[in-house]
Amino acid sequence: MARFVAILIPLLLISVVRLAIAGGPRIVFDSEAYDFGKVLYGETVKHEFVVTNAGDQFLRIEKLHATCGCTRTIKGDSEIPSGGRTNLEAEFDTTGLRPGRKEKSIYVHSNDPVRPVVKLSLLADLVRNINVEPASLARQLNKLEQKTAFQMKLQNSSDKPYAITGIKSPAGSLSGSLEPQVVRAEPGSTTLFKLVLNLGTEQDRFYYMGRLLLETDHPREHEIELRYLIKVEKTK
Repeated sequence: MARFVAILIPLLLISVVRLAIAGGPRIVFDSEAYDFGKVLYGETVKHEFVVTNAGDQFLRIEKLHATCGCTRTIKGDSEIPSGGRTNLEAEFDTTGLRPGRKEKSIYVHSNDPVRPVVKLSLLADLVRNINVEPASLARQLNKLEQKTAFQMKLQNSSDKPYAITGIKSPAGSLSGSLEPQVVRAEPGSTTLFKLVLNLGTEQDRFYYMGRLLLETDHPREHEIELRYLIKVEKTK
């Protein structure tokens, strides 16, 4: 009997708590995820989520937090009466992202006691007209070499010819060069080229890590980022 009472009391307490919070504000969205489908690189896409207060007290949206470069704004009042609604506009800029499936998240904080934080998702298949493979460079060298070359591919999936016209080395990165100096790919084709990294002659350096920017003549895809990691074995 004592054991039965010990189990019953926590269950009753849970029921009381649930009844106590049965009222109050309730945040409801028309959807909690939106898929943009295919999106071209460089575009900024937007979507409006409809927020409804299904409770019997004022709903207050306290904070919007994104885990990405998304922007988010409330189009209307942040305090919503019972039965009222407002719109939350979300957008993200695809500039600088790699091609492929993307998911971005926005967290909505409110005074809803049941769902104080709701995650909203934005999904898209990011497509680039021109792409370089491999997307990152990694190599281990037995000894220090002044230069090391990588065989690369420039892929053009568009209906116009495009080219890599140069290479930039951000601060702290190695210098690089292209062979040939201008790499052109016709529509729907792939062009092979070499990318050469200049390691220099610094004898006590065993790691090289950084990024390079390949400049293009594409109207939106101005740059293609390449990250590299080179390891040189220490001499005994």
